[in-house]
Amino acid sequence: MTAAVRDAGANASVIYVPPAFAADAIMEATDAGIPVVVCITEGIPALDMVKVKEYLRDKQTRLIGPNCPGIISPGKCKIGIMPGHIHKEGRVGVVRVPER
Repeated sequence: MTAAVRDAGANASVIYVPPAFAADAIMEATDAGIPVVVCITEGIPALDMVKVKEYLRDKQTRLIGPNCPGIISPGKCKIGIMPGHIHKEGRVGVVRVPER
């Protein structure tokens, strides 16, 4: 993954792996310097995600998910499993930021 960041300028990653491998995949993307990681995997063991949260504490990576459909900016970018045709570009957006 580090080569993708270096050679192609990758700036986002989507995690599509089975639950047992998701935490390692998130941390690998973080180590590669990916600033946005979207994890659609559901059923990740809670203790694995506790480790991920602690790992991300002092990192620049923003994790979206796990168990989410992804993120979309209609007409610009889609990362995840949402059907793009049901989203329309416009002046209204909905963003939910969880409390920390």
